[in-house]
Amino acid sequence: MKGKNKYYKKTKIALYILLAFFCVLFAFLAFWWFGKSYPAFEEKATLGVETPALGDGISPQGLCTLPENEQGYDFLMSGYIEGKPSRVHLLKDGEKSDAFVTFTQDGKAVESHFGGIACTQNFVYIASEEDVLVAPLDKVLQGEGSVELAGSLQTGFTENATCCVYENMLFIAEFYHPPKYETDASHTMQASDGERHTLCFAYALDDGSEYGIADMVPTKVLSVLDEAQGMLITDDSIYFSCSYGLASSRLIRCPNLLKEEAGKTFPVNGKEVPLYIVEGKNILTMPCMSEEICEKDGKLYMLFESNSKKYRYFVRTRISRLVSFDLSAL
Repeated sequence: MKGKNKYYKKTKIALYILLAFFCVLFAFLAFWWFGKSYPAFEEKATLGVETPALGDGISPQGLCTLPENEQGYDFLMSGYIEGKPSRVHLLKDGEKSDAFVTFTQDGKAVESHFGGIACTQNFVYIASEEDVLVAPLDKVLQGEGSVELAGSLQTGFTENATCCVYENMLFIAEFYHPPKYETDASHTMQASDGERHTLCFAYALDDGSEYGIADMVPTKVLSVLDEAQGMLITDDSIYFSCSYGLASSRLIRCPNLLKEEAGKTFPVNGKEVPLYIVEGKNILTMPCMSEEICEKDGKLYMLFESNSKKYRYFVRTRISRLVSFDLSAL
């Protein structure tokens, strides 16, 4: 009888421990799900047009502003769908659009990861893993069917993540988040807030050259933030949309140092290229999974991935529209 009571006592203790564990777990999950809020983001953000193709399973990644065009489109949005051709959607500010194109390379459908996107008057550039894909803008603006790529660029990065255009230069940045996303050891730089592992190359644009690039040796090299999903350069600032996984996103603003003397260099293809260590501060904490950013009419536009089919059931705050901010109020 004594042994039996001892068994019941141990069982009761084990049940209490198990119950306590589940109570703590429930409290943690409840706090994680309901407890986090973003008042500054909600105050400053304006929700715009719906992110297209979420029902098709797209994971939205890139966003850029289009030059003026006959079709009246304002933005390009890049994204990928598991097991299907990757897409570029054409968006109108404040008006839903279903127009999109897919791509072929040597006649074969392109299904690679589409990251950041940028464009000039003639070309569209898409950061796609080890390559930067190049497509003719006039074909993309048709908004239907499949477009054959003009070619691709090799930066030497293992993960081309984001790109933007500023003052006749194409900026392409890599992404770092170990162990899945590593960069070359030579890209590690010391900044005031610690080590950086991510570079951005700036290439001179030339409409008369193949793919619109004057030379595949960059004119400038920037040491940038490791988890940058989007990059926007204005005359006085460089903005980064930084995120990874379920952690809160950050909008970082840095002074634009590009017109100053660099003071350092970085070797690329046997040439010493001016190197800038870009540093700034977090000006806005936001819901998770912010992606690329761009500017139009004095507003910063931002894309989120959080309401894609791939992640929506794990995400606390799901955003399914373009978000804009008045740059003067940031």
